[in-house]
Amino acid sequence: MNNEIKTESAPAKKTPKKPEAEILLDRQLEMKDKTKLSNIITIALFCLFILFFGIMFIIMPDNNWSQTEKRQLASAPDFSPAHIKLSLDRDLKLMTMTEDQKTAYTDESNWSNVKAEIDSKIDKMKLSDDEKAELKVSITHDSYFLSFADEISKYYQEQFPFRDELRVIKGFSELLMLKRENHDVLFAKGYLVKKDTLEDKNTTEDAEKTVKLNVQTIGLMESVLPENVTCVTAVAGRTVDIAVSALPKIFPYASTNAERYWQTYTDAAAKYNVSTVELKDTLKAEFDAGEYVYYKTDHHWTTLGAYYAYRSIIEAFGKTPRPIESFTRETFTTDFLGTTYATAGVAPGGADTIEFFRYEGDTDYETVIINDTYNMTAETTLEAFYNYKYRDTGDKYSAFLGSDNQSNGGNNALTLITKKTSEPREKMIVFKDSFGHSLVPFLAIDYDLVVIDPRYFNGDLSAFLSDGSVTAILFIYNMATFSNGTGPNYASASAFAYYQSISN
Repeated sequence: MNNEIKTESAPAKKTPKKPEAEILLDRQLEMKDKTKLSNIITIALFCLFILFFGIMFIIMPDNNWSQTEKRQLASAPDFSPAHIKLSLDRDLKLMTMTEDQKTAYTDESNWSNVKAEIDSKIDKMKLSDDEKAELKVSITHDSYFLSFADEISKYYQEQFPFRDELRVIKGFSELLMLKRENHDVLFAKGYLVKKDTLEDKNTTEDAEKTVKLNVQTIGLMESVLPENVTCVTAVAGRTVDIAVSALPKIFPYASTNAERYWQTYTDAAAKYNVSTVELKDTLKAEFDAGEYVYYKTDHHWTTLGAYYAYRSIIEAFGKTPRPIESFTRETFTTDFLGTTYATAGVAPGGADTIEFFRYEGDTDYETVIINDTYNMTAETTLEAFYNYKYRDTGDKYSAFLGSDNQSNGGNNALTLITKKTSEPREKMIVFKDSFGHSLVPFLAIDYDLVVIDPRYFNGDLSAFLSDGSVTAILFIYNMATFSNGTGPNYASASAFAYYQSISN
């Protein structure tokens, strides 16, 4: 008989579960040796990065001009005693003002009064006459109201070593990450398209008011023109208006407010009886048909685009345009990188080609470029319309009407173009922005030209308006300029005053 007594074994005790915080701590302790080396490498690389660029910043010379961005770069802040004193005086004065007073005082419209105060202070400083004159010239509205902290920040930002190369790397990285824009420039099927063209602190409402003002004063001028003078206004589309079919599908074209600008322009032209030539839809149709009418890396139209504009404009003046077959297309350059490339830092569609449309007899013209409109001193005289010195510069578009003074490029205050012939020719006055540069060679076929850029012209218009051979006036602008600047208003108001005076 089995007398063994069966006993039940006690249940094993469960090991209490560690809190998550302890588990995490254990993992960190396990990994500390592995991560220690990684952390040391990361810190060392970061320190080397800072040290390398710090040394490069010191030993590399400052760049005054960015070839990629096509603009002046900030120079080192002026730490001279005179400049420091003026800055302290400015800061102390601003500290005693209310916000409304500050706004009024710093507004650009009040700059002449502020500048007079500054000049008076400079006159009392213990400086030589030359030093005083140099200091006065160096002080502008923007520079005077820029604090030392902002000056230093801007200087470091714009003189950072290898700035251009880093901008290109950033642009390509945006492309690799499948982003469709960089610095507010859209990547649109090989085209670089700026999203918005409002300048400074302008709002959409400000732009609409500017468009209306420009059209209104042109209409006022047209109302007093002699019967033998014809005026036409032509406004070209921005690239974003022309390359709509190439824009990324996710980008809403309506966000550019283009429709509001164009509708304001159309309504004002009808209201004030302004004679206009339609260019936007014409060039958009050519773009949609695959024509190379706007540059891929620049905001201007190509020479082909200018030719299509010329056809519409010259017909509005009652002339017959030359057929495209009558021109010989000369390639000026195949590596043009323009203003939108300067912003985006990358050209996914490659560089642009600039062409000259040459025609028989186009070397029989003399182009006189004048920027000193007070003394009317000729700065550059060209045979025909092109300055080949710009072939090896970054600003290749300025080959059209380009001054030898490359700081001006093609943005001349005044350009006089005459054909070397004994036969009398009609004369056209052209008020323009830079879109007019590549259009001028076509207009010269039928007219001698007085080409004026109201943004830079300070002379007396009546000297040209009184010329009896003037039978045509053209306003040729891009919508970006037409909606941001009052150059057309200045020119047409001056012309109105002249024509009204001779009609009385």
